[in-house]
Amino acid sequence: MGYIQSHLMTGEKVVYEAKQDSIIYTGPFLVALLAIGAIFLPFEPLVIVCICAVILIIALAWACSIYGGRQYVVTTHRLIFKRGIINRNSFELLLSKCEGVQVEQSILGRLLNYGTVNVTTGEATNKYKYISRPLTFSTKIHEQIYNLKKTE
Repeated sequence: MGYIQSHLMTGEKVVYEAKQDSIIYTGPFLVALLAIGAIFLPFEPLVIVCICAVILIIALAWACSIYGGRQYVVTTHRLIFKRGIINRNSFELLLSKCEGVQVEQSILGRLLNYGTVNVTTGEATNKYKYISRPLTFSTKIHEQIYNLKKTE
């Protein structure tokens, strides 16, 4: 059982889980390509293998740090953001406190269907960056806010 499932309130259900778009891995991917380019360096084979291994380890570490075990979940009562694999940091926002949801997308974001979802509550704004299908995430948040207000 995952972190989110084990921390649901009584009667609460997961409605939608947003994912980060794969565009976040562009940097580590380019560094991994650099390792392939290192094959053509004019050094001894052992030196080239060591250089390639170091570059690939850097790319892998960078990709793992970007991912960081992130989860973005809309439940019937809350918006939950969890980050961390070893050290965990979670942020939970009651949907009844949400005042607005805004989606920001660049031209590339619109083409590749990713963006930033901003959720405002009073004075605070929570940004969820590089969300895949941000309009769906926003719609699910709005639907749950509407459902909560309908039942009050």
